[in-house]
Amino acid sequence: MSDRRPDALAVARVFRPGEFGSSPDLQASSLSPEEPSASKEAGYTNLSSGYPVRDRAAKIVHVDVDAFFASVEQVLDPRLRGKPVLVGRGVVASASYEAKTRGVRTAMSFREARKLCPQAIVVPGQYEHYADYAGRVGRLLETFTPAIEVAALDDFYLDFTGTDRLYPDFASTLRRMQQRVWEKTGLGVSVGAATSKLVAAVASRLERPRGFRIVPLGTEEEFLAPLPVAKLHGIGHAHAVTLTERGIETIGQLRHVPLAALVATFGEAVGRQLYERARGLDPRAVLTPLEPKSISRETTVEGGTIDLEFLAGLVEYLSERIGATLRAARRQARTLALRLRYTDFYSVNRSAKLVPPTNDEKLLLAAALELFRALFTRRVALRFVGVSVANLEPERRQNELFDPMANRRWYLNRGVDAIRERFGWNALFYGKGLQLREHYATKPNGLVLSTPCLSR
Repeated sequence: MSDRRPDALAVARVFRPGEFGSSPDLQASSLSPEEPSASKEAGYTNLSSGYPVRDRAAKIVHVDVDAFFASVEQVLDPRLRGKPVLVGRGVVASASYEAKTRGVRTAMSFREARKLCPQAIVVPGQYEHYADYAGRVGRLLETFTPAIEVAALDDFYLDFTGTDRLYPDFASTLRRMQQRVWEKTGLGVSVGAATSKLVAAVASRLERPRGFRIVPLGTEEEFLAPLPVAKLHGIGHAHAVTLTERGIETIGQLRHVPLAALVATFGEAVGRQLYERARGLDPRAVLTPLEPKSISRETTVEGGTIDLEFLAGLVEYLSERIGATLRAARRQARTLALRLRYTDFYSVNRSAKLVPPTNDEKLLLAAALELFRALFTRRVALRFVGVSVANLEPERRQNELFDPMANRRWYLNRGVDAIRERFGWNALFYGKGLQLREHYATKPNGLVLSTPCLSR
């Protein structure tokens, strides 16, 4: 694989006339050896929109947890450490580095993975463990900067722009951050730092596992040039194949492809994105989490049922989960809605105003059950139940002069939350919800319902 700079003739050989479309710009005679480097142009503008992008002296850090699911399993079960571990059901969701060295890759079928690594230990995986460890890692990273974006369970972007006085030795700070995650969680992370999210992500993934790299300002193109186009974060497998089939194997070669040729082949949006990213340009800012606008919990009832007590128990359980989520986020809701779907696929839904706004479990349960009684009027089995709240606002609490029970319920709800946090959700159940344990398996974080999000 060559990463030498192609001249006009080489580019002409790669892009044969008509191969990328009929635009006259694509004819061999019109191709220039190199278009001006956008990253060095005055003003550093976003080529696709024309508006100025973020500060070129930005310090963006990408933190990638190495082989996340498999690594968590090895932390939880020390007997798995140092052994090839596969996580998933039917398809490999995560493979430990001991398995990866034998050729196993994510999204590979277990049948194929077993051929490559017959001694691999298969673990089905449990989302709640991964969510727990993702939260632990995120909280540790937040101690270094509050500007953090959770791109995925194992993927974090941090913005250190403007922290030069706080962290005069940037490299040492990142090393310390990496070491702290290892000491506190047992998980290795790879760290990449650059002036953009794109280059930082490429840097961290090149240094797996437990690697570290800083790409200094002004060296982005030089850093990217020798890498295979498939390493360009966000390029997609299909686009990478299209490029390599046409002789564009490295990011450096991609950088010399005219914008018109890329747009003709991949379309306006993707073509411009490839043109920019080959130059290390990425105007995206680190996005801190937005406040949720609504919270919902729903599940499917296998085969359907007309058992009124069972369905009321489901409504209560879903409402409890929403109440706990609201309180954990220190939010309260102004609207609660219930949606039902029958086995003949007829759906009904209705909402109610919560006055005053609340996250009080008793009030949420009462509103949800009242809606349920109003909506469940047909002599047809129900197959779907969903509860949601909307119009959320920050939690506001004051002692109720005329409703002393409200104060007692506030402390009761917090007590229930604390017990479940310590001993698991199943430590406490309300009356109607208790019967659900006869129908569903349980995990520490609650019932295993038909909808995956409810096992979280």
